[in-house]
Amino acid sequence: MYKVVEYRDVITSKDADTQKRYSMIEKLSRDFTIENKIALEMDRLLVEQLQLEHDLPASSATKSIAEKKTAKKSAKDVDEIFQELFDALKKHQGHPINEEAVRELVQTELDDIRLGFQNLNDEVKKVLSSQQQIIRYELPAAVTTSFRRPTIPTFQQIVDDVVLGNNVMLVGGAGTGKTYLAEHLISKIALGRQHITINCSQWTSPTEIIGGQTMDGYVEGKLIEAWTNGYVLILDELPKIDPNTAGLFNDALAKTKIHNAVIFNARKESFTKHEHFACIATGNIYPDKESVIYGANNKQDLSLLDRFAGSVYFIEKNPTIEREILQNDLVWSISDRMRTAIEELKYEAQVSLRFMQNARDSYNLEMQRLKTKAKGGVEASDGKTFKSTLDSYISTFTEIQQSNIKGKIRYTDLFSNYEYREFDKDKNAY
Repeated sequence: MYKVVEYRDVITSKDADTQKRYSMIEKLSRDFTIENKIALEMDRLLVEQLQLEHDLPASSATKSIAEKKTAKKSAKDVDEIFQELFDALKKHQGHPINEEAVRELVQTELDDIRLGFQNLNDEVKKVLSSQQQIIRYELPAAVTTSFRRPTIPTFQQIVDDVVLGNNVMLVGGAGTGKTYLAEHLISKIALGRQHITINCSQWTSPTEIIGGQTMDGYVEGKLIEAWTNGYVLILDELPKIDPNTAGLFNDALAKTKIHNAVIFNARKESFTKHEHFACIATGNIYPDKESVIYGANNKQDLSLLDRFAGSVYFIEKNPTIEREILQNDLVWSISDRMRTAIEELKYEAQVSLRFMQNARDSYNLEMQRLKTKAKGGVEASDGKTFKSTLDSYISTFTEIQQSNIKGKIRYTDLFSNYEYREFDKDKNAY
């Protein structure tokens, strides 16, 4: 029934998205034992993809589709197209042919030979498939900017939520790019709006939220500033804030969908909501309970969590986004291999996007110094390097853990004598 099982060995070598689609089919079909309509459709699409990418023989599930495709009119070359046009014109000999008649004949022929994706050669298909889709959201009373849609499955839903006036919460482990998603991809790129961020912790004060008196005089709160200017309010690491302090957000977050809603600052002055105000919170956990791993997080009041009901998204690591940001497959592949090793060994640590960016910057500085070493100055190995960045991170583990991690990433082969310097930065190190 499910033909994708035939390609199980191929899928294990594919990217994370393909493996995730396979896993979804497996779950929906209860290990391929239950006939599930959605799973069957996903099975058909995934099998077609695998056949296109690997030139695999068609399975019985897709033979009929392939036969239909081959039965369609094949693509014509330029000479054939023009010959058919000339033949069509000859039929009109003896009759006056004006510009409009020629245009109509040409259009008729072009409509008949319209090319589809399946008619393109493999190189063109590869280029087109790698291009990100340009999209534009148009919703009642709100229009976003045109932008390249990132490869995040729930991205459209998140943007729709913000535009519709819903408060959004992004939940994910450290280093999964939640803050980058909120501040850059959504606020700046998709919505074209400014953002203002409150870095939440047990020390976050009411003054930072709704304003208050300081040694330098009265300071307005960031919530008030975002509310009146139409900024996207980013509540970074919301679960870390004291639950009593978090209650100061309740009034505003209950009114984000209300036109011209009013809230008050610390001086009881009223402020009317700007139509573009929005709120996105991030956190390592969904704060409905205490966390052992993330000990600094607090269980938040249900009244606060209700403000985000229906708009909570669990964010996972995204290799495609990471590689787009880094523009360095050498650094990314080694970092990703180390991340996988730590996950397999079940060590309580994360290889975050922030670490990857630090490693990339160190690599760029190191390579620049290697290029200019003839001019004097600091030797590349004396300054910050990719190796020193990796060593600094690995040093935070126990000696046994360090040995295990180094073995998993082939540390000796890549770093003992800076061997990675000879590698192409645009290729996977492995």
